[in-house]
Amino acid sequence: MRTLSILLLLLVATRSAPSADLSADALIDKVIHQPGEFNQMCDAPPPIDTRVPLPLFGTLYDREINLSPANIELLKTRRAEVVDALNKRLAAIDLTKPAPRAPELKFKDAPSGDEADQVAESGVSPYQFSAMLFQIVVELDAVETLPTLLAIEEKLRSLLAAADANPKTPPPPIAPDGSPTFTTKKLSKREKQLEYGRVLQRELLSVMLHVLRRQKFQPVLDSSLEKAYEKALVARAGQEDLKDIKTAADVPEGQVIRFDPIVHVPMGFFDKNPSTPFTPQVRDEIRGFVQSFLDEKR
Repeated sequence: MRTLSILLLLLVATRSAPSADLSADALIDKVIHQPGEFNQMCDAPPPIDTRVPLPLFGTLYDREINLSPANIELLKTRRAEVVDALNKRLAAIDLTKPAPRAPELKFKDAPSGDEADQVAESGVSPYQFSAMLFQIVVELDAVETLPTLLAIEEKLRSLLAAADANPKTPPPPIAPDGSPTFTTKKLSKREKQLEYGRVLQRELLSVMLHVLRRQKFQPVLDSSLEKAYEKALVARAGQEDLKDIKTAADVPEGQVIRFDPIVHVPMGFFDKNPSTPFTPQVRDEIRGFVQSFLDEKR
């Protein structure tokens, strides 16, 4: 037993040593290029209404590529320096310029049979807004990034408003990290860029809201947004695949099912991610929550 333990420790040390040698910036690059989790979608995600709703504590559409739990845990071991590097990276993204190009999505030549280990290159730039970048913010509870995210969201809002007001003003050149579709199929190139910008703006607000929910910030927990999300969670937990699962002891062997930490119901994949209509008032409410949280922490 002791020999086995020593071998396991040596194996872990061997695997983790290269990452330990990387700077925090290089580590963020590495996990986004090689995220470790791929979930093939059987069906295309439902199209997004061109009025672009606000996703509730999540994203508007599912991406096939995400950071694996192992990569998230690796980032957590170096949280302070990763969050500092992440904050600087977010602040440096220029919304008026296209994101740097990334290598194309590439799979390993000899798949192991495990989908989660098939991605050799994500096809997503570590220097663009993406679900993976947002995943780091949320999973590391990076409250330190909230002032930066507030500033980015306001900048994006002003760019979208300027483009809406003047057809000669170019929309921000946002590159989506996936293939979102919209209910209006025949959109011009300019209209599609505006939609990509609106999706990003809504997801920025949702990320900030999600960070506050994980902090159990009471004004968020008391909000109508939380109530709408709770309703969606309870309805999903009542569906056939989850209805008999009330506690962790009820989870079938071999399955991994998370429980919501606030509502305490099992969570599964949604056919359509929960959302609510977006209005300027909802935007102001979320930004007010964030500002109140930051004021309390000073």
